[in-house]
Amino acid sequence: MALAYRSDRFCDAEAVRRAVFMEEQGFCNEFDAVDERPDTIHVTAYDEGALVGCARVFPDDGSDTNAHSATGWIFGRLAVMPEARKGGLGSLILAESERLAREQGATEMHLHAQCRVQPFYQRAGYEPYGPIEYDEHVEHQWMRKALA
Repeated sequence: MALAYRSDRFCDAEAVRRAVFMEEQGFCNEFDAVDERPDTIHVTAYDEGALVGCARVFPDDGSDTNAHSATGWIFGRLAVMPEARKGGLGSLILAESERLAREQGATEMHLHAQCRVQPFYQRAGYEPYGPIEYDEHVEHQWMRKALA
C-alpha cells in the first residue's frame, strides 16, 4: 500500500463520508458548519491514486466537548471505503491527522467515537470520558488523548 494524503480536498472527503456514513450506516445529518470552517483540515487518503478514506480535525472551541483548551483539537469523521478496510488504513489516517493537528499547535485531541469502535481508539491511546450519548441512532462517547 503506497498512501498519499491531502489536507485540502473536502470534495473527496464528502464522497467517502456520503458512501460510508449515509449510504452504509444510515446517518441523515452527516455534514455541518464545521466542514466549512477555514481552520478545519480535511484529511483524505489515496492508495495508488484511488480515494480510500478520510477524516477531519479542527481546533476545539469548547462548544462540543466541555473540555475547552487553547491547544485542544477535535478529530472526527474517520471513514474508510469498504474495499480498503482491515489493512490498518484507519490507524494511518488517525496518525496523519494527529500529526497535522500537532503542526498547528495541538497538545490534546478529542473525538466523539461510536461506542462499537472505542477499542480501535483505545489501542491508539484514547480514553473515554463523559456520558454515552446518541448521535442519530448510534451510541457515542467522548474520548481524549494527550499529543506528545
